[in-house]
Amino acid sequence: MKRLQKCCCAASTRTGTLITAVLGIILSIATIVLVWVVKRHRITFSTFIFDEDFDRKLSDLDIPRIILTINLCFTILICSLLIVAVQKRRSWLMLPWVVLGIVLAIGLLISVLHTSITYYLDKEDHVLIATIILIGGLFYLCLYLYLWAVVFSHYLDVRDEEERGRYRKAPYRR
Repeated sequence: MKRLQKCCCAASTRTGTLITAVLGIILSIATIVLVWVVKRHRITFSTFIFDEDFDRKLSDLDIPRIILTINLCFTILICSLLIVAVQKRRSWLMLPWVVLGIVLAIGLLISVLHTSITYYLDKEDHVLIATIILIGGLFYLCLYLYLWAVVFSHYLDVRDEEERGRYRKAPYRR
């Protein structure tokens, strides 16, 4: 993969990485608030593994909300770790975010496809909703992958800097 030199054609990859981490924290906090503030009948969780009665029992006990909140708290922790890694220029502190980022991208793709296909196959006519979910989800996935590429490029730059030493000559001048 070719490394990116700039984020959004203007900012450095370092700045783009910081913006990505701050956005991750803000979106995680907003999602936690949204999940716990919105009434239960507006948000439904289903496992697709167990039967519908078991899913309803889990939702009544707020188990899906608790699991989602714990996952988002870990996302906040990893984004905070990314901010510290950028400030201290430590590549190994960036690695959890890089790994989690690509796993989340795969999960997002599966989720968008599953949700839109479910709406397309629904007996009621939800073609418009399914199309909006598909197009919007794929757009969001592309944006997310671009921001992941920015962070990954910065990770590679910091890792290379650590390997050759911070104050040594550039490799082409040896």
